[in-house]
Amino acid sequence: MRYEQDAAQRATVLRHLSQSLAGAVSLFEKQEGTKLATFPDFKKARARYLEIQAMIFTISDKAAEAPNRGVPADLGGWLVRMRLRAIATFTRLSLGFFRNPPDLLVHALGAYDILQDERESQQSLFNDFDNLLMEAAVDDKTSMELDKVRTQIEEIVVLLDGLLKTAPPPLQTF
Repeated sequence: MRYEQDAAQRATVLRHLSQSLAGAVSLFEKQEGTKLATFPDFKKARARYLEIQAMIFTISDKAAEAPNRGVPADLGGWLVRMRLRAIATFTRLSLGFFRNPPDLLVHALGAYDILQDERESQQSLFNDFDNLLMEAAVDDKTSMELDKVRTQIEEIVVLLDGLLKTAPPPLQTF
């Protein structure tokens, strides 16, 4: 009896977390059309993306705690697709931002460090994206869309490399 209650409770928690995740991803995708005008706007978009990733990892951890106890068999695949959707949205927002970055971001003291950190972050995202593509079972139409996202991530890395060449040199410690 206790086992059944525990399984039902875990399934309910996972269902609520999954609904929250689906809502968060949908809201994030709706913001895709907005232009990020300032670096704080970009940081907010990054924070939303990281919150979604944290939700995905939380759901994965909760599901792994009790396999076969009310956890849907396709949960892992669904989480990979949610992650890919969040990456695609964040990539499109980032690309719009870095194609025409604010002058303050590019020419201010300390800009080099910010751009370098962002380049490393985008390169890491690129690597994660490639790994996710191998995990995901996607159809041809989705595959073509994900190829576009991969190309956009590559473009962001190239844009950041160019911005790093024109940014003020990194601050030196005396």
